[in-house]
Amino acid sequence: MLHLTGQSYNARDIIRNIFSPLIGVLSSPQADEICHRNNLSFVELLQPFAKLPNDAHFRDVSGTSVSVRGLRLNFCDVDWRPPQTILARKMLNESVTNAHNDKTRLATIADIDLELPTSEPWFEQWRETFLTVQFPADHEFTRHLLSCLLVLSSADPQIVETAHKLGQRVQQMQSITPQKLPKWFHPTEVLNSYVVLHEASQGDLSKAQQGFELLKSTFGDSKCFLVSINSLDSQSAAEVPDHWATFIKRQPKGDANLPSTDLSAPKSPQEAVSVINMPAMQMSQLLEGSSAQDSDLAMLHPLSPMQESATEAINSKFSISSESIASQTINPNVWGNELEADAPHGGCLTTRDIDNLRHFVQDYAVRALIPYIEHLVAILAEGVTNKKGVSKSLLSATKRWFVTSKPGAGANNQNAVIYTNESAELQTRKLGDLYFMFGHYNLAFQAYHQAKRDFNADSAWQYYAGALEMAALSAFMLGTAQRKTYDYMEDAIVCYLTVCKLQQFATRATLLSMECLKTARLYSEVAKQLIRMTNEESDLRSALLLEQAAYCFLVTQPPMHRKYAFHIVLAGNRYSRAGQRKHAYRCYRQAYQVFQKREWSLAEDHIQYTVAKQAYMLKQLEEASRSFAHLLRPGSLQSAQQQTSFLKEYIQTQNELVKRSPELGLLPHALPQVVQSSVRVLTLVQSPSAVAPHVPATNIEINSNLTADDPIWNKIEEMLVITAANNKPFVFKPSRYLYTKQQPALETPVAVQGEPIELAVTLSNSVRCGIALSEIDLLWKLTLDNDEVLSNACTYEESSDSDNKIAVGAAVKTSCVASIKLAEQAEETLHFKLTPKLTGRLNVLGIVCRVAASADPAASLLGTLQFETQKIRPHNAKQSSQTVLDNRLTIKLVPQLPSMNVSFTPVPNRLLAGEIVPVHVTLRNLGIAPIEEIYLGCDNPRCVSILDQHSQMPLAMMSSLRNLSNDKLVKDKEIRGQRVYRLLNRPGLAALDAQQVQTISLWVQAPHQAGLFTLRLLFYYSLPTIANSPIKYRLVRHIWQLQVESCLQADSTCVVSNAVTNELGLDVNVRNQHSVDGTEVYINSISLYSKEFKLNPDKLFIMNSMGVKPGQAGAQCLKSSICCNFQCRLLEKDTQEEYQDIPSIKTLLDSRLSHLKILPAQHAQQVEQHMPSIQDPHSFLTNEETVYFNTNISTEEFNASVADYVPHATLVLSWSALVAREEGQRLACGLHFIKLYKLFETGHCPAAPTASFLRRRHSSDDTIDNRREFPLPEGAVNNEDAWQPLADADEEDYWEPNDNYVGQRCLLEDESFVMAVKA
Repeated sequence: MLHLTGQSYNARDIIRNIFSPLIGVLSSPQADEICHRNNLSFVELLQPFAKLPNDAHFRDVSGTSVSVRGLRLNFCDVDWRPPQTILARKMLNESVTNAHNDKTRLATIADIDLELPTSEPWFEQWRETFLTVQFPADHEFTRHLLSCLLVLSSADPQIVETAHKLGQRVQQMQSITPQKLPKWFHPTEVLNSYVVLHEASQGDLSKAQQGFELLKSTFGDSKCFLVSINSLDSQSAAEVPDHWATFIKRQPKGDANLPSTDLSAPKSPQEAVSVINMPAMQMSQLLEGSSAQDSDLAMLHPLSPMQESATEAINSKFSISSESIASQTINPNVWGNELEADAPHGGCLTTRDIDNLRHFVQDYAVRALIPYIEHLVAILAEGVTNKKGVSKSLLSATKRWFVTSKPGAGANNQNAVIYTNESAELQTRKLGDLYFMFGHYNLAFQAYHQAKRDFNADSAWQYYAGALEMAALSAFMLGTAQRKTYDYMEDAIVCYLTVCKLQQFATRATLLSMECLKTARLYSEVAKQLIRMTNEESDLRSALLLEQAAYCFLVTQPPMHRKYAFHIVLAGNRYSRAGQRKHAYRCYRQAYQVFQKREWSLAEDHIQYTVAKQAYMLKQLEEASRSFAHLLRPGSLQSAQQQTSFLKEYIQTQNELVKRSPELGLLPHALPQVVQSSVRVLTLVQSPSAVAPHVPATNIEINSNLTADDPIWNKIEEMLVITAANNKPFVFKPSRYLYTKQQPALETPVAVQGEPIELAVTLSNSVRCGIALSEIDLLWKLTLDNDEVLSNACTYEESSDSDNKIAVGAAVKTSCVASIKLAEQAEETLHFKLTPKLTGRLNVLGIVCRVAASADPAASLLGTLQFETQKIRPHNAKQSSQTVLDNRLTIKLVPQLPSMNVSFTPVPNRLLAGEIVPVHVTLRNLGIAPIEEIYLGCDNPRCVSILDQHSQMPLAMMSSLRNLSNDKLVKDKEIRGQRVYRLLNRPGLAALDAQQVQTISLWVQAPHQAGLFTLRLLFYYSLPTIANSPIKYRLVRHIWQLQVESCLQADSTCVVSNAVTNELGLDVNVRNQHSVDGTEVYINSISLYSKEFKLNPDKLFIMNSMGVKPGQAGAQCLKSSICCNFQCRLLEKDTQEEYQDIPSIKTLLDSRLSHLKILPAQHAQQVEQHMPSIQDPHSFLTNEETVYFNTNISTEEFNASVADYVPHATLVLSWSALVAREEGQRLACGLHFIKLYKLFETGHCPAAPTASFLRRRHSSDDTIDNRREFPLPEGAVNNEDAWQPLADADEEDYWEPNDNYVGQRCLLEDESFVMAVKA
């Protein structure tokens, strides 16, 4: 038997093994029994040792000694028969099915990493089986038996008689005409040798020697051999390794109940209706003959020379599908035996016995076989010489001269010439075969070359193709192969294929040519020949050859990876059609390595879909699921209908996988995709709750964008913490509650037991079909403090006990929307709330949901959408590759802590510029422990006023009393003092007892500039001191985002009203600039905050009152776009302000403030009750007089600001307005502040842009007292020109726009001015 697998054979070894000398074996029953003790037949016993251990020599015709190296003898049972048609196909299928190799090697081609099998045992097994079951043909003699071994037992008492009987049986086989199987190389003179097996453990060696001597005397010394084996009995342990495991390939036993007539294989080509010497036309006539021959057609051998012509007849009789092949049984008459395939071999043999077998093979070849071969060579050479040049007929001689000698040029008859066994052409062919089998390739080439010329001349194309084939192989083995000899093989394949129509011989020639061309590195030609042999008649053969062609494209120069991928796909397709799903699956997987990530989307989808279907049929449901999932990837170009089909098949596969392997639990979904970067986690934020009409503190929302505001909140928190720490040393680290992609969690987030954790994630549907999600829940795992692990995954497992499910249900409460529908290629954000009831470490693993196609909601799949832990690069990382894990989904749960709820009375979304709104803040302690300290931080303290908070006089007001340049002030402390307030400060008592509710009054003033106004409040409350507690305090955020509308525009200028007495006056202009026509503004009063002057209540002059009309709340109001002007005179205070000690804020305000009513409204007193009085310490006038330092101010700037007091007066306008809104009219009130520094310098509210205020002319006289308000130049008393401002000497006089009415200017020149003129 042939052996081409299991060894690392090169091309020459393979060819030697295929064309090794064939030796027949016929054993007596006693000899078989001896061999069966080792679970072997005699043929199998010799297989591992069939190769001669030493070189042999034989002499050719010329007497030249030829060395034969590595000669291997092919031992074959004379009763061996090729299998029947269906069985042969099954053997070929099973040789591929049973061979596998999971080991791969990595090859990088064109920057593509390809995982290729380290070897292809399925191809090697198929090739070996293909060549083994091939029918011996008459146009070649390498498959004919050269000699025969008659195996006897030394224990046989009638050994000579048994030998005669065996010899007679062999002679009967050789003398049958026409020849049947087995076929003999030289049937008239066959070498019969006799082998005596002696059991060393049981038989007597002396008796064995006697019988052996008797045989030698009868048959000759050179033909008899004695072999001693079985030195151990069957009960002893085996001494030698199993040499036979890789050589023996037994088929399963057939069904004994079937009649032997149905399973018997043909004994000859004639029995199989395959008459080699019959013209093809007669063969076709047989196939079209009577129905009585139908049963014979069923026995036609698949690899016989005529098989390809009879394929259609066989297919009409039998189904050749993989299913029908698998149902066939092995012929027990030929292939079955009584030996067990899995039992160990050689159990009775010792090392000495193994040496005896090796010695026998060598001895037999040297003493018997090679001399016989020398004798045959001499006979054949003599016959060829004697008949050389003699034509067997006149017709043949005529054809040599006049007929075109090209394959296919004449008739299509492949066997037009019939040769006898004694013909010179066949003798030449036999001579070449002998030379080839025994390694004399030079003379073999000459013989084949001569034979192919003769066959060509006779138009015997089958013989011609065989001679060409062997001539090419001889040249290759000789090492002289060249282009011409390669063309010989090409011509042979073409002749077999196109002229002779012998597909099987063309296939064999292609397999041999492949080895030769690979050695010459002509891989492109190998691929060409292999691809040519593919057809529709044999899917398995086409698949194997296409796969080999694909591998050839990888080793060409340069490698052609695209051709490799294309042909490996074709191979996978043919494997699939042949029923070889495992190999089809492997081929498509290999092809995908080239097609992936190449933007060949449709080709990628085709491969993945085929892989999924093959894996599904192979019950590899995990692989099938992965491939189906890939078909649902983002960016697929498939239609909506196709993707819906993919989704259904994916759901079906996943459901079957769960049903088959319930221990897998919840499987991950392919759809929808989790946008991993969108996961947001919010911890340590109390749920907003308030009693109407109060609104809760805004806190942090899950969708908040804190990137821009974070530095502000962190700075406020830092000031709060430092203030509360009361100068205790510590390292400040800002609190983190919201964790996103922009704000990852470098440390483990902390949450409180019993308080909700919010989580938001975006799901994306990447396919063109809608999907529906139901039964949505979060998947989590909770590790308790005692290391016990709870997970809600058990609630989805049928095997989990009910107690465990109850414990999980009580550990964490989750809430989310029950179901959603995702349209095609849409995104949607899911919001979850988790409320942990226990402490420990909570890991959020993913989302559990049931997915179904919107078009077919009945087919659904319960699975998970996994969250992935993101890798981030820290800001302080030294290397770009340095990354850490984002811990936002791993949360530490701490025991319950005190919790404070904050709520506010509502504030309108739209305010007027300068409007003051009262707000009541409700603080509620929800915990069971008191809260000791509560602080409030604000980013814009100028706009906030809290009752009873100004206990310390602002620095700006104090600097008006004394010089602070020498005071030791701490910048940071002063900044914190301006922005941090302590609330509910009760000495000796907690700020807020357990379950206590307190209300605080505060006022918010809108800025005087129109636009969007944002005010941030941060409440801080301390927690009880607990060792190693990660939370020392808690925070509550609130933010107001208000729209400020422009309403009242005011400006004022201090002028000299009387040039004689130098009486000063304030020119005030007000204008209603609100955009809504129905808004009415009332100027209730003005107040002057001044150290040196006060308002003169007797001298108030209202000018330009033409636009002032009665309103709903008073006789005089400013309608929209209406302005009003008035002047009030100032009186200088009688006494200079002197204080021995620093007065209180209220005392100082009372002494410096003077008031005057202007155009009061009827609701003026009601309005004053809704905002703090300007005499109160917590009034907004105090805020206005406070210089608020920037948090990043330098120490030098701070000291300069404190020391540099600029004398000034502040004019306060108290106003109210009836604001028209769509929802109704609203009453608003507010204050405008105008600071006045110098004479003739106009102050504005809202403040005018820098340097845009109007000044008539500025005096640069250095003698003016800069420590006074509105200082006059020296000598200005009783000076008529004193009321005219002076210009600098080096400045040109200039004109300025006149904004006053003519009538107004006339009225300003009162009686004082007239008296001055008369004088």
